[in-house]
Amino acid sequence: MASTGTPPEQPVTLEELEERYPPRELPPGAEATRLAPSPTGSPHLGTAMQAVLNAALARGSGGRFVVRIEDTDQARLDERAVDEIEAALNWIGEMPDEAPWAEGEYGPYVQSRRLPLYRAAAEELIRRGHAYPCFCTAERLEEVRQRQRAAGEPTRYDRHCRDLPAEEASSRRGGGETHVIRMRVPDGETIVLDDPARGPIEFDSADVDDSVIVKSDGFPTYHLAVVVDDHFMRITTVIRGEEWISSSPKHLLLYRALGWEPPRLVHTPVLRDEQRRKLSKRHGDTSLFGYFDVQGFLPEALVNFIARLLWPHPEGLDVFPHDDFVRHFDVAALNTAGPIADTKLLLHIDGEHMRSLSPLQRFDRACGYLARLRQAPYPVELVTFGRGTNTTSTPLSRGEIEAFDEVFRRSPPYSVNTLGLEPERYKKLGDIVLQGRMFFAETFTPAPGDEIVAPLGDARAARDLLSAYRGVYRTEDTLDEWERWPRGYANEHGLKPGAVFLTLRVAITGSRRSPPLHPLMRLLGSSEVERRLRIAVESVAA
Repeated sequence: MASTGTPPEQPVTLEELEERYPPRELPPGAEATRLAPSPTGSPHLGTAMQAVLNAALARGSGGRFVVRIEDTDQARLDERAVDEIEAALNWIGEMPDEAPWAEGEYGPYVQSRRLPLYRAAAEELIRRGHAYPCFCTAERLEEVRQRQRAAGEPTRYDRHCRDLPAEEASSRRGGGETHVIRMRVPDGETIVLDDPARGPIEFDSADVDDSVIVKSDGFPTYHLAVVVDDHFMRITTVIRGEEWISSSPKHLLLYRALGWEPPRLVHTPVLRDEQRRKLSKRHGDTSLFGYFDVQGFLPEALVNFIARLLWPHPEGLDVFPHDDFVRHFDVAALNTAGPIADTKLLLHIDGEHMRSLSPLQRFDRACGYLARLRQAPYPVELVTFGRGTNTTSTPLSRGEIEAFDEVFRRSPPYSVNTLGLEPERYKKLGDIVLQGRMFFAETFTPAPGDEIVAPLGDARAARDLLSAYRGVYRTEDTLDEWERWPRGYANEHGLKPGAVFLTLRVAITGSRRSPPLHPLMRLLGSSEVERRLRIAVESVAA
């Protein structure tokens, strides 16, 4: 019978576990994949990348996508992390078929609840001669490392306890002496990792350490736990980061020692930033909720971006439906060359997804975004991406976010209309906050007088223009009628038409950049336009 998710309470044997966790009944060619994050911090771009790849392979083949929490590093546990992992997967739309919050037949899905499985495997490895107890103290191990460093040698275990007589080792363990369990790496072997994306990779067993597989507290290390879990969860393909390539020979040796067929091991590349540095929080925030959601990137666009970095679309597209990726993804075609997580590409993809939304859909998404933003740590730093690598960060207080949220929701038809004006301006939801404040009297920030004066270069000329325009503006003017007056005024006073239009734009919107001014003014209404023109005249006069 398959497990209902309850861990065995009494010591078990591998034979009993084989019956408890039988092979999955999957269609031919179907894959069982897994995401195995550690609950030690907030989910980040790497978490999303592994989830997108593993979920695509499972769903594209009619298989199962599993989430397993690897919490054997008890010292670094974050109690909130599992909830954040679930929320992150829900946000990007990659919820698993089996997980701690969606128990299936191969659970438990948290490593700390699977300790009897690791004990059974470790004891079997000792019995077969592929592992051994090690009683070396931390002080002795440090002395060994110091000697090796002094001699210019790699630091590794010196196999001091490897050949202890079995009777002595058993007696010392039975007497309660502190110890770990190490794997016994064979000498003189070549171990081959056949990575479908990278081809065969060879390792000399002389370069593989007798690593600890069970710590002194009884918890397994990653090396043992990952092998036992992937076997008994019947995972068929493991997609993981390239930092685990060097550990693969240990895992392959453990599979062989236990008599198990290993799953396919596929290693994804390390993402790099525009300076080709390894992407990390030191060189820019990669947190899903702390950065990508706060900035207002759409989750479906982020998933598209990840797929685009790692997989070449058959038609060479940057923006494509996720179903294309799920249907056609092949691990053999995985990009392993250290793809660049180019912000410009992400903005392009996100902008295309934003434009595919109707104004009403943009409004709904913006409302959800603002609700989340109200819960974020303050001040919120919203980033505007300029040319090249230039960025501008705008800090917004809780009061500013709440004020915009309130006026934005107050009249949905009005807000929807604002989002229909030049929608290509919005590359992400955060841009709606930064650029949308000009549409509301309560959040409008008038431009300083010197910015209003700048286009004409003369305060009197700017004041005269604005004063004259206050007397002629009518909301019912057509576009041709509206354009005729500024052009005529420019011609009459020997001014450049562009400078006249720009002066009006800065005075009415508070910015040199805005949607087309005529429809924007019609949205604002005559009383609000008149109020802003009056403020601008007073600002220039001052």
